[in-house]
Amino acid sequence: MTATQAEAKTESKTEIFIKAIPLKGFEYVDIIKSEVKSGNIVITNVSPLAKKNIDDVKRAINELNEYATLIEGDIARLGEERVIITPKSVRIWRGQTPR
Repeated sequence: MTATQAEAKTESKTEIFIKAIPLKGFEYVDIIKSEVKSGNIVITNVSPLAKKNIDDVKRAINELNEYATLIEGDIARLGEERVIITPKSVRIWRGQTPR
C-alpha cells in the first residue's frame, strides 16, 4: 500500500454521513443502531411504522432512546414524524430559535 492509499483509507474512516432511514418496521431499529454505531447521523421517519402499529413506534423510540443514552449519543424529535439520532461525537442543539 502506498502512502497515498493509506491516507485515502484513513480519510474514508473519518467520514460521517447523515442518513435518512424510514422506520418501516421494528426490525429497522437494529439498522439505525448499526449506522449510529458506525459514526453516522440518522434521521428516521416514523410514519411508515405508525400507519401499521403505534405501539411498535413507541417501543422503537424507547429502544433508540436507551441506545443513545448507552453510547452517550443524542436523540431528538424533528417535528411530529421524524427523529434524529447521533453518535457520541455529535450533539443536538436545543437552544431557542431567534425571533
